Amino acid sequence: MSTCMSVSLCPRSSAISRETAVAVSLYDTIAAVPEADWLRFIGHDQPLLQPAYLQLLEATLQGEMEFIYALVRREGRLIGISYFQVVRFRGSNLTAYFPKDNEGLKNKLVNLTKGLVAKIDVPLLVSGNLFITGEQGISFLPEYTVQERSYFLSHTIDHILAQRKYIKAVLMPDMYEPVGDFDEAFLAYNYKRIYVEADMSMRLPQEWHSFDDYLAAVTSKYRVRAKKILSTSHQLTSHELTADQLQDNIERAYQLYRNVADKADFNIAKLPKDYYPQQLRQNPDMYKVFGYFLEGRMVGFMTLFILPYKTEVHYCGIDYTVNKEHNLYQRMLYDVVRYATEHGLRLLHFGRTAPEVKSTIGAIPQPMYGYLRHRNPVVNWLMGFFTGRLKPRDYILRSPFK
Repeated sequence: MSTCMSVSLCPRSSAISRETAVAVSLYDTIAAVPEADWLRFIGHDQPLLQPAYLQLLEATLQGEMEFIYALVRREGRLIGISYFQVVRFRGSNLTAYFPKDNEGLKNKLVNLTKGLVAKIDVPLLVSGNLFITGEQGISFLPEYTVQERSYFLSHTIDHILAQRKYIKAVLMPDMYEPVGDFDEAFLAYNYKRIYVEADMSMRLPQEWHSFDDYLAAVTSKYRVRAKKILSTSHQLTSHELTADQLQDNIERAYQLYRNVADKADFNIAKLPKDYYPQQLRQNPDMYKVFGYFLEGRMVGFMTLFILPYKTEVHYCGIDYTVNKEHNLYQRMLYDVVRYATEHGLRLLHFGRTAPEVKSTIGAIPQPMYGYLRHRNPVVNWLMGFFTGRLKPRDYILRSPFK
């Protein structure tokens, strides 16, 4: 059952005038949100914020997470919207980022903190969509500055926490550098900055129309490497899957997805198996699934979102028992580049995992950060003690182009 509540909020900082006080209305299903109000801020070039897509997420993730939609008004005028998900957060998601090269007393303190953090298990409010990389789910009228928007958003979050006291922590993920007024405002509200793996992206020149054009642009070393990978993976067959074909292989595909998801350093939520075929049925032009087979058995798959402004390499599944011998994952990456060149796609976002491998095909890192805050001041202080010390794993950035 949907809910809608409203409250007036005044900024707690003198940096924003009292005239910017806002009222927030909350809804727990997109169907309850006045569609005209939502679409005032969501354009046709944002398909992953359209009501149909959000309804699909709600349907496939029912029972796995909650959804919150907020309309923000100032003096009765609608000035913005924001979108949130509520999931279980376990501190063990952060322990992979702890430094491992400390000695003596410093090492003991790090291990103590790591042990305390690993015990955290709380409902977490997340801004945006956990399953898509990048800033999304926040939109305000352009007349407001970044700093004003950040305060509007922080007050929206405060209102959610006031209404839903079971939520213990807040995560603002996937902010792209550079930091600025948004950063200043959230740090003033006792959020702790965290750094996550960079988003690996690749821009394809207009003159590329085939995979051969890509091969001609890389150095001889990486051209030889690409051809060797394609040769050693020749026993793999691949093709684009229909929704029915995917449904026929869904148990195997989901097992392959979990193989990858369970290896990730930071993975708060997992997609259910029904998500893939339902997404494909609802959005066959926007959503693509490619299956990989060895002797008739599915050993991998790759999914793409073809969006107006970018192509998102969404999720993949891998059978690691054949991955090394047949160069399965790297074959998938080259196939994504092949598909992009042949279909005129110009910006690929590969996401945050396996940055070194992705750099070998030409992807470059876009540094990202986020904010984390716990309701409990002591726990929040403890998080602040180590969040500045946490960093993604080191890797060697490759550069394949001439």
